[in-house]
Amino acid sequence: MKKILQYLFEHKTLSRAAAKELLLSMSSGAYNDSELASLMTVFLMRSITIAELQGFRDALLELAVPIQLGGGHELLDIVGTGGDGKNTFNISTLSCFIVAGAGQKVAKHGNYGASTISGSSNVMEQLGYTFKNDENALQKELDAANICLNTKHSLG
Repeated sequence: MKKILQYLFEHKTLSRAAAKELLLSMSSGAYNDSELASLMTVFLMRSITIAELQGFRDALLELAVPIQLGGGHELLDIVGTGGDGKNTFNISTLSCFIVAGAGQKVAKHGNYGASTISGSSNVMEQLGYTFKNDENALQKELDAANICLNTKHSLG
């Protein structure tokens, strides 16, 4: 990480391949919290390039756990604006339960709040939900209640 940080501190940018490798290394636990905080600080101080963004995307796609749900039913995911910084009520999560209650299958994807305390994943954990990435368990939830929930963390 030291070499990467020094490189970025010199106002250089990562290639697509280097950005992909960096995110793959991050996901494997190769770096400690201080190193990750330093890296995030660099990216908060400058814009991410298209090549870096493409590399991060490539890594996320490689890390993704594909899950096929619905059994032929069309699934919805209702998302909110997120990150508005206004600490408003998480209406998109509530809307998912209303839509599922009306009979539509919902596979809700969520995230933890970054600029607010009410990300959908935060809300669901506070309500006692345990996230999972087991396809059979998610399908059972979908069949029983017309809704299943996952986060970026549980699927990748």
